[in-house]
Amino acid sequence: MILNPQHLKIFGENISIGDYATLICSSDKKIDISTWQTDKLNGSISLGSYILISPGTSIRSAESIDIGDSTMIASDVVITDSDWHGIYDRTDYVATPKPVKIHKNVWIGERSIILKGTQIGENSIIGAGSVVHGDIPPNSVYAGNPAKEVKKLDEGSFVTREELFNDSSTYLQDLNIIEENMLGNNSFFGWIKSIFWPKK
Repeated sequence: MILNPQHLKIFGENISIGDYATLICSSDKKIDISTWQTDKLNGSISLGSYILISPGTSIRSAESIDIGDSTMIASDVVITDSDWHGIYDRTDYVATPKPVKIHKNVWIGERSIILKGTQIGENSIIGAGSVVHGDIPPNSVYAGNPAKEVKKLDEGSFVTREELFNDSSTYLQDLNIIEENMLGNNSFFGWIKSIFWPKK
């Protein structure tokens, strides 16, 4: 489900997304998913199933970014696998990219920055406003700039977003009802009217 898909910006190739993903876009906080392909770059982005991506998130790849199933990404998060410029040679747009791997069921807090070469272990949480670089172990809470361990989480006691879509859940049905209610009054004339006389 992509809410306000006109505000989803996709640039480049090698971008994939799994089943039952939810992307929430808005006019003032677009979601930007970009890969770069040149003679030196061949970026790729793989988004798992059941993920949630909130408004204002930017995911940009020059090499590879892999985000696991059931990961939740809050608003205004930046995930990048490159510095995009060299330290000394500012014309070096490659700047030694390094892959980013975010494992299953990770929760990334609002306005966090995930830098190149980062690996975040399964079930871990990144606190709001954190700057993350390096390896984050599974079942951990990290926060701060630079992000440091805050606490360990108990293993095996997690309910993931995948549960929202199992046979006993009404979540998917609820989303369909919301969508029908939102689109129920749409018409061809209403669409034409919205182009020439949009509401403020």
